[in-house]
Amino acid sequence: MNTGLVSLPDGGALAYTVRGEGPALVLISGLGGLASFWNAFAEVCAPYFRVVTYDHRGVGGSSALEGPTSIAAMREDLIGLLDHLGIARAAILGHSTGGAIAQDLALAQPERVSRLVLSATFARPCAYMRRLFAGRIELLDQLGIDAYRRHAVTLLNAPYWLDVNDAVVEAELQAAAARSKPTDAAVVRERMLAVLGHDAQDRLAQIVAPVRVVVAADDIVTPAYLSQRLADAIPRAELRLLPRGGHYAMRAEPALYREAVLDFLRGGLPAAETRT
Repeated sequence: MNTGLVSLPDGGALAYTVRGEGPALVLISGLGGLASFWNAFAEVCAPYFRVVTYDHRGVGGSSALEGPTSIAAMREDLIGLLDHLGIARAAILGHSTGGAIAQDLALAQPERVSRLVLSATFARPCAYMRRLFAGRIELLDQLGIDAYRRHAVTLLNAPYWLDVNDAVVEAELQAAAARSKPTDAAVVRERMLAVLGHDAQDRLAQIVAPVRVVVAADDIVTPAYLSQRLADAIPRAELRLLPRGGHYAMRAEPALYREAVLDFLRGGLPAAETRT
């Protein structure tokens, strides 16, 4: 595993990690933006791919986020990382906010995307999502980042998983509080506004890569019907609906998630590389 820091054209920087060798696979995190979100799944993929994860601008080891942002700006940061690593073409897996970034990349530079997995994401926020995120922003503004994080874990994790992993989640909350920076609340707020500003619905037919759309039936952050809309609008897309798992299905149901995603990603590899 290798880590690095890439300087971006506008003076920003992204911290990144590379695991394994072979065709490139980029895993794009959701709203939290941390590369570590993918640690377990990246290890699963590393025997077959050169797996790239990264901290989004404003979080983790990457440079500060100064002012408003957008999904398009996050896409440009990703392009800068791909250029730095010499990756002309990659399989892309984007989760939630990362899925919005992945859509934007596939539309702006289709030649760079060999296969695309859209995980628990959306093309345009629906009325439910708008109300949900407006409430999350209000909670953040009124009660602060720690209260926001405590509330978020009840949205993101499947209830049955949280019930038996409460100590794990509490430890994660304490760790997040310990590394918290004064700018964290502002960064989260701007990233949520970027989510609300994403709208690729009317351009989805332009995505040319093979696409697998994956979502859990009990996801309450990006409900399954939003994934159905993606699959219906993208010409080469197929939907894989997991029976349960919540928004973090890769955590609650790792075997189901791996089966839904990895076989599709490996389907793009040369025959010799797909043998186990």
